[in-house]
Amino acid sequence: MTQTHTGTTPPEWIHILPAGTFKGDDGRGPYVLRDPQGVIASSMRAGRGKLTLDENHSTDTAAKIGMPAHAMGWIVELQARADGIWGRVEWTPPGAQAMENHAYRGVSPLIEYDPDGTVKRIMRASLTNAPNLTLTALHHQTTTQETTMDLEAIALALGLPASATQADVERALAEAKSNRALHTSLSGLLNLGADADATAIATGVRARLEGESAHAQALTAVQTELAALKQRDAVRTAEAAVDGAARDGHVISAELRGELVALHATNPEMAAKIIAQLPKIPQGQVSQMTGAAHAAQATPRADAGADPKAVAAMDATFKVTDAERTALEAGNAY
Repeated sequence: MTQTHTGTTPPEWIHILPAGTFKGDDGRGPYVLRDPQGVIASSMRAGRGKLTLDENHSTDTAAKIGMPAHAMGWIVELQARADGIWGRVEWTPPGAQAMENHAYRGVSPLIEYDPDGTVKRIMRASLTNAPNLTLTALHHQTTTQETTMDLEAIALALGLPASATQADVERALAEAKSNRALHTSLSGLLNLGADADATAIATGVRARLEGESAHAQALTAVQTELAALKQRDAVRTAEAAVDGAARDGHVISAELRGELVALHATNPEMAAKIIAQLPKIPQGQVSQMTGAAHAAQATPRADAGADPKAVAAMDATFKVTDAERTALEAGNAY
């Protein structure tokens, strides 16, 4: 709701009751406006569509002793706004004249409330020069249109339904304030200006996340390559160790060599223990061991001066029969 008035024009709307929790200047209270719409409905129903606007509470003081208590106007509509309840006034000639003369500066409502201070209804209001509540002055002026908005307009601006209560609007405003703080914080973290909109912030966050994801992928690739290099180095070290053990006389078939290399690459200590327990041919007696003639056997190749006992032990280890020994020596002897 917007309005303008000059210094001699009676205001159409007057501020009757503050929002939220409030106290009187005389110490009475605190009072709480919990349900503005409920108060409005109850007040207009009890006032049969209009509330009396007198002067200095004459309805409750002068009238009781037979003195005049003229209405300065009639409050014919109440409206909930962000700063409380406002009333639309149909001024009587004496009231309009008083406003034109700046005879009164404020409004004082007469309210009914529960023991806990919750406002139930507005009974009437008075023009006064000693208002007990902090309300918008009657003759405040602006050079442009006032920007006071009614509760419904604020609710709609916040994305709430038109039926939203004062409490709903206050919660939404608190959330908006929190979101604004988050907006400012994100703008700073992303090195964006304070006026960056939500789209710019979302783009910045997405770019930051994508950059971190690419960095993580690159790191993973490096770690994978490093692991592969370590594995290849371990295999080379294992092959050297196993082949060295074979040259040192340990009986190692081609099949066993592969298994020992694989084991040594992951557990060098265990592989060394197994190699140490393998049969060992003295140097000068056996020059080399070769793979078996088939998958289940390993075949030694001995020189002419091999120790028969060592050869027999080797044949027993690799399950070489006498017939196979004879045939192999005939074909492989030096």
